[in-house]
Amino acid sequence: MVDTNVARSASESLHPVSDACRRVMETMFDGQHYVVLSATQFMEWQKHQSGYSKRWLVRMKAKKLWHILAPEPDSGLAARAKKIACTEAVRQEILKDLHLLENALTTDKVVLSMETNVFDLFSEHKKVLKVPHPVAWVNPKDDIDACVAWIEAGADVAKARCVPASA
Repeated sequence: MVDTNVARSASESLHPVSDACRRVMETMFDGQHYVVLSATQFMEWQKHQSGYSKRWLVRMKAKKLWHILAPEPDSGLAARAKKIACTEAVRQEILKDLHLLENALTTDKVVLSMETNVFDLFSEHKKVLKVPHPVAWVNPKDDIDACVAWIEAGADVAKARCVPASA
């Protein structure tokens, strides 16, 4: 799963964040990794993607390296998230990005996102959420060289920072 914040930030700019996001997406293309988007996420991409990301997605489609999840995955995470004992603001933050976790659990268990706070919230509330498997949560701007090397090596979930399973 490639979060919209990565798609929005990726560009030809030499700005460190733009460069990191672009390099990650290029590494995915070069290594022929698939991009999987839910229908909702695809619509979000259409609204917020950069010009570079739009061209990248066209290239991914041409190589048949993309897939739309339909129907939207629903393992009950949202219902469980609503039961978390927390403030309404925290609950809304969790619900806003829950689709990333839900979609990753349905596919390759990998999320590329610059969201750090929600990663911490998912990890903190893993027992209530009942996360069945670890999900790699990789932030391209944290260490771009390590991120690229990880993708080139096959994006092994066990070798990444993960939202832990609820065990």
